[in-house]
Amino acid sequence: MHVGLIGGIGPAATDYYYRALIAEAAKGGFKLELTMAHADTTTLLKNQSENNVEAQVEIFSRLAARLKAAGAEMVVVTAIAGHFCIEELKQVSPLPVVNIIEEVSHAIAGLGYKKAGILGTRVAMESRFYGGIETADVIPPSGDELSAVHDIYIAMAGAGI
Repeated sequence: MHVGLIGGIGPAATDYYYRALIAEAAKGGFKLELTMAHADTTTLLKNQSENNVEAQVEIFSRLAARLKAAGAEMVVVTAIAGHFCIEELKQVSPLPVVNIIEEVSHAIAGLGYKKAGILGTRVAMESRFYGGIETADVIPPSGDELSAVHDIYIAMAGAGI
């Protein structure tokens, strides 16, 4: 399977997925085929904070088309922030789209957890992973801590660490 990653929207997240895919390929004994397309962190965060689904889907769809042209057979948006429009992207993407939030929900259920903490952007935290975790109670920071986590998370994402 040739995987297409839409990354750069949290370079550290892109790096995490890239390394995990390499490790899985080595463990599973298969050749990894991977192509990455770069999306802009600042644009994504602006679109997320404004709930500008249409603009972000257009960007992701264009990048998915580029990945398809490069031979990718599926696409993964590497930032949870980008999942604010994942269902809309799935409707127009030229490639099947992996929904990371669904995968996290399955992992939480598989581990038997009933509660899960969340750190990330304000929107992702306040929406409790966009309401996508049905297997556990998602608990974001509260009050001033939520704002502090958001600010630190944005600084890390922008710096690529």
